[in-house]
Amino acid sequence: MTHIAIIGAGECGARAAFALREKGFGGEITLIGAEPHLPYERPPLSKDGLAQASLPKFIAGTARYEEARIAVLTGVTAESIDRVHKAVRLSDGESLDYDRLLLATGARPRAFPRVPENAGRIRTLRTHADALAIRGALTPGARLAVIGGGFIGLELAATARKLGAEVVLVEGLPRVLS
Repeated sequence: MTHIAIIGAGECGARAAFALREKGFGGEITLIGAEPHLPYERPPLSKDGLAQASLPKFIAGTARYEEARIAVLTGVTAESIDRVHKAVRLSDGESLDYDRLLLATGARPRAFPRVPENAGRIRTLRTHADALAIRGALTPGARLAVIGGGFIGLELAATARKLGAEVVLVEGLPRVLS
């Protein structure tokens, strides 16, 4: 039986898995994700996720993945891919064989040059854990600089203002939402 492994249990990976089923694929599907959660929508993180500090908006519940026969591995990353033997080595030491492989790892926020990743007061917003960390710092009177006047940056700035933080928005292009 054909086995499709999908590295990246974000929205793209999860929707691809369900689309395979909707298009009639009957083989095995395994979705591999680093986060401890089932796949969730990331856009709400910059608004609802910050304002309410709630659980993320999941793509589907456990029962729907089980019903669709989609195995979801959470809390593990793909450490290496052996294309010759068609196997993915996972961070928990396990190996997963596949016939087809889909990489759906998404994007990452750009880091500042020469700024260490663990710089305590500099944060990025990509995951539910990131949203919770930022939410914890958004208290009335807190001061926040948001770098990037795109959709996510503007939503983050608006939510921070609603929570009583002072916000400065920095955009490198001539206008926001370029």
